Amino acid sequence: MPRTLNRSRLLAACSALALSATLAACGGSSGHKGPSASVQHGVLTVSTGSGQSYTANFNPFSPNALQSTDGMIYEPLFFYNTSKSGDVQPWLGTSYTWADGGKTLHIKIRSGVTWSDGKPFTNADVAFSFANAMHASTLNAYGLPLANVTTDGTDGVTLTFTQSAYTKAYFILGKTLMLPQHVWGSIPDAQKTTVLNSKPVGTGAWTVKSVASTLVTLTARKDYYVTGYPKFSTLRYVGYNGNNSADAAIESGALDWAGGFIPDIKKNYLAKDPKYTLVNNPLAVTSFIPNALQGPTADPNVRKAISAGVDRAFMSQSVYDGQAAATNPAALLTPNFSSVLDPSLPTAFETGQDKVDGYLKASGYTKGSDGYYAKNGKKLTVTVKTVSGWTDYLSLGQLAQQELKKVGIDLQIDSEAYNTWAADQASGNFQMLLSSFGFTPDPRAYYDQIVDSRLAKPLGQQTTGGNYGRYKNAAIDDALDHLASTTDVNAQKPYFYAIEQQFVKDMPVIPLMDAQNEQEFNGNNVTGFPTADNSYAAASVWLFPDAAWVAMRLSPAK
Repeated sequence: MPRTLNRSRLLAACSALALSATLAACGGSSGHKGPSASVQHGVLTVSTGSGQSYTANFNPFSPNALQSTDGMIYEPLFFYNTSKSGDVQPWLGTSYTWADGGKTLHIKIRSGVTWSDGKPFTNADVAFSFANAMHASTLNAYGLPLANVTTDGTDGVTLTFTQSAYTKAYFILGKTLMLPQHVWGSIPDAQKTTVLNSKPVGTGAWTVKSVASTLVTLTARKDYYVTGYPKFSTLRYVGYNGNNSADAAIESGALDWAGGFIPDIKKNYLAKDPKYTLVNNPLAVTSFIPNALQGPTADPNVRKAISAGVDRAFMSQSVYDGQAAATNPAALLTPNFSSVLDPSLPTAFETGQDKVDGYLKASGYTKGSDGYYAKNGKKLTVTVKTVSGWTDYLSLGQLAQQELKKVGIDLQIDSEAYNTWAADQASGNFQMLLSSFGFTPDPRAYYDQIVDSRLAKPLGQQTTGGNYGRYKNAAIDDALDHLASTTDVNAQKPYFYAIEQQFVKDMPVIPLMDAQNEQEFNGNNVTGFPTADNSYAAASVWLFPDAAWVAMRLSPAK
């Protein structure tokens, strides 16, 4: 399913909510001293999920790019530890400083870095990578309010914004990938989202060796600029047609690192070998993502009726043995972001037939003799799309289908191949998706990706940065803008509360439970992975940027 190096803890003091300070001022050594000096050996075999086949697509603007594109090949400027809010580390950048109330950002980049074709990485490449977002909305996945990009000397870049951009810091510094101008500069903007880029040139620790339908093989760069990394010479991604075949490979020890859902995991995985390790740190909220522009889910009352009609605790217990913890009506990931959760809001969801009845009747629906609600002679039918190989999500959908039938809502399940599902998500071709939101260390960025209307492209155009349901709310946009204008945590809280109140009122996303995030490591073959005691990165094999950060630091077991 979707989606060690014991690093210095000095940077943890640099709160992600206080980004006006420079990264350098917070200290912390990057450990980047020159080309790799270690002897690379061994093959690291991983699986990022199931229900997908591989095509040699390494285009970072494409929703169907292989997951190894992000971080493994193309890198961001800084590493934001998804599992530890406030932990920010240098990557291609060395420091940054905000000015002009968040409307100006000065960045310093690392020297001595080369692209995989041997050409030097320069600040002109950084400026080019950000300028793409100014040239075309299709290339501005995170809705960055960029006004201008300039270079300063040999190692500086200055970004200016039309409005304060503190809220976008994570997306600017930790998610925007650096691209080589000498390769991408010759590609017209209109074609940048469609080229496959099958032979990518990146700054990352790996280069592409081969791509087959179920196997992607990457080779470690011997000239990588991080001392001693990566430690494996080969990285292999193995694809499976569903959770069952992926689980069999994990349980047999054929995979060194995986993120598969395994029912009764203590018995079926951990008990089989004392060196099998499970890391489970929830980083997102599993949710129904409704289409807010068209179809029945464009009506907030229908969304709230669906929410009131499902039994979340039963679903978690039935599918995840109760391991998927409860969430809240504001969909806020806790305990990471508990400090900005409005204490006046309810912590429990409205449930029950009376709540369903109230919402649907208020929108003009009446219940027919068949037990289903209808309006204007049309039965209330909602189709939810999920990935055919994600058996846990399929089970969640089936349970929701049974429960909603009892309250008069017809839920249909459409299982698709991963690539089709991803394309539908990006284009808005759905009534509802079963997916998850989160995977960010910053609560401002968390809500920005869910409900910022400026991320949403018109239906039919690709939206890749979030808000796939195309929800629009001027009050939320205004609150996000105010969040972007200050680094004072106390001053931010009223705007978080405003977002959460509107969220509960409209339910643009229907939160279900904390997302399952079981990550399996075969200790017979690999060491150095994140643990609960040393959470230097999120352990998720499919998560950018953490997976790339971890992959460099994993070592062959002796």
